[in-house]
Amino acid sequence: MALVADIGGTNARFALSLNGQLQADSVEVLACNDFDNLDHAVSHYLVLQQVTVDHACMAFACPMSGQQIKMTNNHWAFNKSEMKESLKLQSFKVINDFTAQALALPALPENALIKVGNGESIEGATKLIIGPGTGLGVAALKKVGKHWLPLPGEGGHAAFSPVSKLDNEILAILQQKLGYVSWESVLCGSGIELLFEAHSTLSGQVEKLKNHEITAQALSGDPLCKQTLLHFCELLGRAASNAALTTGAQGGVYIAGGIIPRFPEFFAQSDFRKSFEINDKMVSYLAAIPTSLIIHGNPGLTGACEALGNPLIL
Repeated sequence: MALVADIGGTNARFALSLNGQLQADSVEVLACNDFDNLDHAVSHYLVLQQVTVDHACMAFACPMSGQQIKMTNNHWAFNKSEMKESLKLQSFKVINDFTAQALALPALPENALIKVGNGESIEGATKLIIGPGTGLGVAALKKVGKHWLPLPGEGGHAAFSPVSKLDNEILAILQQKLGYVSWESVLCGSGIELLFEAHSTLSGQVEKLKNHEITAQALSGDPLCKQTLLHFCELLGRAASNAALTTGAQGGVYIAGGIIPRFPEFFAQSDFRKSFEINDKMVSYLAAIPTSLIIHGNPGLTGACEALGNPLIL
């Protein structure tokens, strides 16, 4: 028995893994703001489950560098070695949250995916996962012998790249507000809100809505909200295309995160795939890459389970 976790900016998902298999009935979602730090949340979870563990693998929504772990979008921070000792663990693997989601890809069943557009994956080729949520996560996965090696990164913080006249008009508005505009500036929960505000400015209005209000009203047919959400999907297609070209993701591109699964039909009918394939010289290359939406409930926890027994994950 081992402890696995997928910890984002807002929520921390904990579960138990038995012999590398996720125990679905053990999943608990805790609000990060309810706990001072990781150890308090872990203790609370283990008391709920009435178990003790010696091994753990946890995925965090922040860069992984050295012993110091500092969450990007909440207040949790700790030293890895000190936390291992505090939790009385024999082994403690710490990975990026999108590293975990990347590791889950080969283990996901077909019914956990909705294919968007054409293309067929090349067996053993690099896979890419990208997903808007509290932030924008990006990671790749490469087959090395019998195991999969995650290639984590911070692609969400790469510079936003406008193509159309509308993109440039939106970028100009966002630069006045933010200065530097990254993909994450527009492709996350708060990014939808900024995108809507920019679209409303262009339309001669000055409106502000929360991201869940924008998506709900877009699905109900509100013109400005629908325009914003369609642009959001189009921009995600371009960000995914850029990352796929950079990583050579001929094993497929997978869309994750907490936002897109709210409106899978709208997403499938948007210009996401058209935007993904737009290029001057690489149209056929991109057209051959399949893109799929992940609708699995806990890909991060599944990936953390995969990491437990993967010797490439230290």
